[in-house]
Amino acid sequence: MRQAIQLLGMSQQDLSEYIDSAVSANPFLQKYQGPSPLTFVRDADSDSTQRIQEETNPRLNLVSQIRLRTTDDNLMRISEYLIFEMDDNGYLGIDEEEAARDLSADVEEVEKSISLIQGMEPAGIGARDIRECLQIQLERSGKKDSLEYRIVDGYLPEVAKEDVQKISKALKAEARLVREAIKNIKKLNPRPAANILSVKPEQVTPDLIVHIEKSKVRLELNRSSLPQLKLYNPYEKDMDIIKDADARNFMKENMDAAKGLMDNLKRREDTICRVAEYIISYQRDALLKDGHDIRTLTIKEIAGALDFHPSTISRAISNKYIQVNDRAISLTGLLSHGIKKENGEIESKTAVKDRIKKLVKDEDSAHPLSDAEIEKKLKEEGIKIARRTIVKYRKALRVLPAYLRKKVKSV
Repeated sequence: MRQAIQLLGMSQQDLSEYIDSAVSANPFLQKYQGPSPLTFVRDADSDSTQRIQEETNPRLNLVSQIRLRTTDDNLMRISEYLIFEMDDNGYLGIDEEEAARDLSADVEEVEKSISLIQGMEPAGIGARDIRECLQIQLERSGKKDSLEYRIVDGYLPEVAKEDVQKISKALKAEARLVREAIKNIKKLNPRPAANILSVKPEQVTPDLIVHIEKSKVRLELNRSSLPQLKLYNPYEKDMDIIKDADARNFMKENMDAAKGLMDNLKRREDTICRVAEYIISYQRDALLKDGHDIRTLTIKEIAGALDFHPSTISRAISNKYIQVNDRAISLTGLLSHGIKKENGEIESKTAVKDRIKKLVKDEDSAHPLSDAEIEKKLKEEGIKIARRTIVKYRKALRVLPAYLRKKVKSV
């Protein structure tokens, strides 16, 4: 069971290396060449299972860091989920409570996972807002008790405007020291993950090749990059070995291990295919039509529909990519959290972000909308959303706060 869980969360590359290692350690496993049978096909020819190199998400590098920091499977699962919820600057785009609901986890476990992420490099990654981001960087450099830390804690708008007098008066600090502190604060990185998540990504081979038709979704397993396995007994005709009790035990243990691995690989494929087919069918319109919103879909909802535990869904989509019309798409990218409107309808997170973007675009540049005013306008449309969530969405859209948008044409 432990092996099945471990295999399910592996990427194609990790799985290939794992299989190679297993073959080296077990004389009853043998790799073979040639076309591999497709264990999951929807009206497709095997000719299309060629190797397709596509760009992958550089967040996998962050996932690797997490695996070095903890051996707790549950914390790793939650942390990987949160990493894929971060925006390109490294800020978390989901509340702890929301993540806990989606993963059927405790809020305390989510908070532990956030602490794990915030302990990674670069400093500031995993922060929930710019204040926390800068504070993490200051704390990492031994400046938790510094003037810089106190200024960041309560006077970021004044830092942006370089209002030395106000900060100096409020903190009872010399103006000279405040100016120096502001200089040091501006040397910090408000976008800690930009150089990681915005660089040209590595390449991967998609796990599945997808063909979407009017009435159904066709999936093909892309197993061309994985070693194919078969059972092999090099001692079956050696009577001296067969008669030896210790040798028979050795043969039984390794044969059982070989069969177990092959069964778990098959179980892994079946699970990934079931999950992927459900997600792709659910998001068919978004995949077929340009500009169509991703529908609200969470790990918890998929788990309920397929009668799986949420942790199984999380592992099944982690590091998994599909090939759709010559595009490589991560399965996690096809999930979206929704916001319940006052009339009971669910508005997708993407749609809410688009609404915020339009409100900012249409605002009076001389009197830009504050986050509180955006909150009020959305509430008038039946969208009740916390102000801190609006701040997160605004930052994810790279929209500046109101005091920095004033008299500047917004996006």
